[in-house]
Amino acid sequence: MNRRACLWLSTLLCASLAQAGTHHGAAGKHAGGERKPRQRLEISADSLPARSRVLTLDTVVHSALESFPSLIAAARRKDMAAGEKLAAEGGFDTSVKLFTRADVVGIYQNQIVDLGIEQPTPYWGTTFFGGYRLGSGKFAIYDAKATTAEGGEFRAGLTIPLWRNRTIDRRRASLAQAELAQLIAHHEYDTVLLELQRIAAQRYWDWVLAGQRLAAARALLRIAETRDAGLRARITSGDLPAIDATDNQRAILERRERVVAAERLLEQTAIQLSLYLRTPDGEPQLPAPDDLPEGFPEPRLPERMQLGSAIDEAMSRRPELKRLEHQRKNAEIDRDLAHNQRQPAIDLTVSGAQDVGVDPLTQYYEINRSQVFLGVSVDLPVQQRVASGKIASSEANLDRIAADIQLAGDRIAAEVKDVLSALNAAIKRVQIARQHRETAVQMEEGERTRYELGDSNLMFVNQRELASGDAAILVAEAMNSFFKSMADYRYALGQLQQEDGHETRKARYD
Repeated sequence: MNRRACLWLSTLLCASLAQAGTHHGAAGKHAGGERKPRQRLEISADSLPARSRVLTLDTVVHSALESFPSLIAAARRKDMAAGEKLAAEGGFDTSVKLFTRADVVGIYQNQIVDLGIEQPTPYWGTTFFGGYRLGSGKFAIYDAKATTAEGGEFRAGLTIPLWRNRTIDRRRASLAQAELAQLIAHHEYDTVLLELQRIAAQRYWDWVLAGQRLAAARALLRIAETRDAGLRARITSGDLPAIDATDNQRAILERRERVVAAERLLEQTAIQLSLYLRTPDGEPQLPAPDDLPEGFPEPRLPERMQLGSAIDEAMSRRPELKRLEHQRKNAEIDRDLAHNQRQPAIDLTVSGAQDVGVDPLTQYYEINRSQVFLGVSVDLPVQQRVASGKIASSEANLDRIAADIQLAGDRIAAEVKDVLSALNAAIKRVQIARQHRETAVQMEEGERTRYELGDSNLMFVNQRELASGDAAILVAEAMNSFFKSMADYRYALGQLQQEDGHETRKARYD
């Protein structure tokens, strides 16, 4: 803890120890009396526990990154999206078909074996196919085409869509949407990560603030308890009225109540923090009071405080906008596919076949050994209600997403403006609260001096001590507000925590 941060605690713990056995004339209220110098109470383990270890914000965040349930669920959604993409790629898997038939009874006894292979591609919807066929035995004249040479017939060809399915088809649309879904899942993961970092930081700083409240309450109690023995000695010697001891007992009871309330607040914030501080097995881990840091670090404003540049950075980083952009592309694919379905299907097929081996001796007609085929197929939709309905639906979805993008952008800009305002206000609060604390400490010391000189009473001393303690808590609250605003700042600008350090990174998926 730096000296300035320790000032309020050291002065808060300052107490005057009246010495037992001092005679009535030695009291400070007599002009000729001699007073011993005041003693200051040092910070003890009762007010600030010994720090064998200190829990840092990085430790909390990294713990949450490893085992927080909502982040694990978001990671599983990424795995699901990867599986869906693999399934979409399966639309271009090679297809192998085998057909066999044998006529074993009758005039025409024969066997047919037909093996076909089909390979769809993403290139203009082209599909390649090939195969092998063997027809042996005796065939009727109307089944003459089933006959092949003794080595069988090899064939190959391709089908090219000339209109519908040329620029887009169901296979390519499904694959493109699966790739977008994978990116959307990554951005949803980053959204959960950003929120997790923000909430974990806020819970951590609330816990630190509760520790500062407890330290202040214990310091105030220790002052009153330490003063009690000296007061009783002076009352016994007749230097002070007995009512001062009663008033100090009241102060002790009041401050004990403050300690109990502060202990409860520390336990409450520790329980809330345990949701983010987890064991490697994912179990919540309750932080101990010994894990508390000595105080807040020195506040520093971030470098990017200009509104325009901060908004630009937020717009380029925030995963919500990226997710909506990919959703828009997904809806555009639906629209393009629906327009595609309204077009006539005109497909060109080119294929060839070649028999190998000698002609069978059992046939009385010649085998057509080499063949080349050209074909065109036309499929013309008439009513087109399905495609028209899909177009209307996708256009409405695009309008909805455009409105969501505009709202998200406006909300992000508003968040950036608000957090910059909060940071500026928080740093001013810290400065003013520190000045307030210094003034309160001076007033406390002055009132205690007046009391020792007999110009004041214990009630005013108690009030000054409480005011000094409240001023110290105001400083801690201002620091808490600043660091929570810093957590909001990183969230608003979309700064993601690195897993191996303190730097921030930009979202990895665009």
